Amino acid sequence: MALYPNNAPIKHLSNLEPLMYPSNDEANHKGYWRRAIPLASLALFLLAASSCESQEDEDLDEQSAHAVSAIRVERGDLIESVALVGELQGVEEVRVLPMVTDTVRRLPVREGDVVRAGEVLAIVASELTSQALEQADAALEAATANRDALEREVGRIRPLVEAGSAPRSQMESLEAQLRAARAQVRQAAAGAGQATVQQGRTVIRSPISGVVSGITVQEGEIASPQMPLLTVVKPDDLKVVLRAPERHFLRIAKDMPVTVSPLTDRQMTVDAKVTLKGPVVDRMTRTGLIEVAVDNSEGHLVPGSLVRATVEISRKGDVILVPAEAILFTGETELSSRAMAFIAEDDVARRRDVVLGERQGDLLEIRRGLSEGELLITRGAHFLRDGGPIRLIRVDGKPASESPGGHEKGEKPRPNGADEGGGVGQEASGGDLQAEAQR
Repeated sequence: MALYPNNAPIKHLSNLEPLMYPSNDEANHKGYWRRAIPLASLALFLLAASSCESQEDEDLDEQSAHAVSAIRVERGDLIESVALVGELQGVEEVRVLPMVTDTVRRLPVREGDVVRAGEVLAIVASELTSQALEQADAALEAATANRDALEREVGRIRPLVEAGSAPRSQMESLEAQLRAARAQVRQAAAGAGQATVQQGRTVIRSPISGVVSGITVQEGEIASPQMPLLTVVKPDDLKVVLRAPERHFLRIAKDMPVTVSPLTDRQMTVDAKVTLKGPVVDRMTRTGLIEVAVDNSEGHLVPGSLVRATVEISRKGDVILVPAEAILFTGETELSSRAMAFIAEDDVARRRDVVLGERQGDLLEIRRGLSEGELLITRGAHFLRDGGPIRLIRVDGKPASESPGGHEKGEKPRPNGADEGGGVGQEASGGDLQAEAQR
């Protein structure tokens, strides 16, 4: 530390006044300027060193400011929902089964074909079916011929019996044979009718208008009544069949809003509602049946595909929601729901104690501790302390310079009341000191 000739330390620039403004007698003294000039040079050196140290401190503060990103705190809707996976089925969906066990002769439809009610879907027949019909027709024809012959014979004998030319027993015998022949005709007619019905069952027609799907056989294969040949679906009106776990099933109610999206394309969504809630919970799977009606008039959804159905159970409006990454959890968070967050105020980080609510995906409800419009630090908060310097890089996903109240990276805001020449004025005072010393 520089000393006066009397060994007193230099504490203030006012101590240099005796050197800058000597009296005439002192100025005429030979040794005065020899002492004054070195001391003035030393004072200027100390002043310059102090200025450099102050500038280094400012640079150090600027370098220690943490770069952070922030968002403005906003309010939104807190939605509690349940996501389930189910299968799309037609509201009108008919599985077509053959009524006879026979060979598939024709299958004129393919997957995706649009058919009308009554249109032929398949022909299931064999040579045995045709032969049975022919045999029944032949039996009916023979029975009819026998009946007709007996009727003519009875008509011929009756007058003879009445005239006494023929015995009555012969007449009674012919009448008995005629009654049997007539019974045989009815039996043969029934057999022929049954064969005709059986023949008609070999032609399978569509019961409704819709789209063909789920074909299980090919031409030449054997079809049986236990196996559906195909399915006809009305694609305009679909339903999602869901099995909800018991804990969710008990909270789901009819007419709750549902968002349906295919598993292969989550960007496409269709709004729907719960239309059916099963009356019981399955004892084996502990799940309940839920059905959701879906309007597919635009044809974006495909019957039989898997979809994700998100059922909205509750909605709480006008709550503060923030990204979960912006919240700093503590050891008491799990028990008390208390945590920490940092907000940006004039390039200074301010700690806030917050109380957490429900979670919605990547967002957390803040019940207390933050206000709408504040700048919540989302990235870099783990390295901050209350009152520590920060440097905003991005606000709401945009560069801070493009956001209201932000500043560019590396630009330090000026204190209130400071002008652009503040730093130059200090250097001018040092120059005046040197000029006075040289004078």
